[in-house]
Amino acid sequence: METGMDCAEPTPRVNYELMQRYVGRKVRLVCKVEEFSGDTIKGTTCDGQTVFIRPKQGSNYDTAFVEIEGVVENGTTVQEEAYTTFGDSFDMNNYNELCKLGNGPVQDLFL
Repeated sequence: METGMDCAEPTPRVNYELMQRYVGRKVRLVCKVEEFSGDTIKGTTCDGQTVFIRPKQGSNYDTAFVEIEGVVENGTTVQEEAYTTFGDSFDMNNYNELCKLGNGPVQDLFL
């Protein structure tokens, strides 16, 4: 039976620290949008670090918090492939703990 979900290569949820392991690979990163500057968005990760998002043309982040699915270009930049808005109120501390669990000793629980 086909589920439509490809679990062969799951997309890890990361904070800034964990993002460093995934240069050249797809990740999910939640950040608080701080400012738009040309074709780059500056954001703050759940572990308090600054990242830059290169959004796809036509992307419109209309909430304070957004999850970016994209490829890590370097230690500070993600090229967006898709995004999900998370509203204007989001618990970044809990999300940071989720990222650590999902990439730590119990990562098998997270696909």
